[in-house]
Amino acid sequence: MKSTINATAMLLMLVAVMLMASAVRAQDRQIIDETRLVSANERITLDVMRGQATIRAGNDNTFSVKGLLDEQAEGFELESSNGFTRFIVRMPRGSRGWNSRRGDGSELEITVPANSEVEFSGVNTGVDIAGVLGGARVTTVNGQINARGLGEQVHLKTVNGGITSENNRGRINIETVNGEVSDRGSEGRLSAEAVNGELRIDSRAEEVRLSVVNGQIEAELRGAQSLDFNGVNGEITIRLSNSVAPRVRGGSVSGRIELSVDRNIDARFNLQTNVGSRLENELTSDEARRPQFGPGRSLQFTTGQGTGAVDISTVSGAINLEVN
Repeated sequence: MKSTINATAMLLMLVAVMLMASAVRAQDRQIIDETRLVSANERITLDVMRGQATIRAGNDNTFSVKGLLDEQAEGFELESSNGFTRFIVRMPRGSRGWNSRRGDGSELEITVPANSEVEFSGVNTGVDIAGVLGGARVTTVNGQINARGLGEQVHLKTVNGGITSENNRGRINIETVNGEVSDRGSEGRLSAEAVNGELRIDSRAEEVRLSVVNGQIEAELRGAQSLDFNGVNGEITIRLSNSVAPRVRGGSVSGRIELSVDRNIDARFNLQTNVGSRLENELTSDEARRPQFGPGRSLQFTTGQGTGAVDISTVSGAINLEVN
């Protein structure tokens, strides 16, 4: 009984010490609270090497940054003139500022004019950005990116981390190496790429390009007029609706391709497998043909006037053409 009480007491003391250490670190971090009056369409550059940055569109022509700086930071730089604002958290020279995991990094809340253009760069940084309508370019190495309600040119890129994109409009480019991409409600032009990860897309974009190497694509596309997709290893499942005469081009090395289209689609179809895999057609009664020599199957047919075009091929995977 006594040993149990001693163990509990030691645990409580350890927790207390950890909390005190955390409080001391917080006290050692520099507090920042800066505000500048800027133009409505300000060009804003942000550089936060570590930590978490929250970027929001404000109701006036004000740039502000508030929160705590990285405990390793040597201060910050903030310059604003002639339509350009630049904010940088200054870190020590050398690799310590790039890859050190000691400390929590910066914790910043940044407010910008709604029609401003924002360019953000980070290394070990998570970013949450919303409401910026003049364009946003967000790049980090290790970190999650959450982006909502952005406009114009939207570029979201991370190496190790996922990307969540919601209700963004314009020319949207999303890239990750190791992570999952989730896009919902996008409009305009969408390009999404992942090397080792998954693409989960629910989009109203008119032009769509999807690419994955080792992973899956699951896409619900409403009203897409142009679609390009490709994969190496993994399954590709795409539902194309409200697209009467789309231009579709896609392919894979291995893995199944499943494309669902509306019954009233008006297009020429050219489907081909190269190593004897299945090729199934549920849209019409046309059947795939085997070549006279060699493996593989091919299928060509036309619906309506053949206004659109659907060209899909795979090396060793299967192709399923289905109806919504």
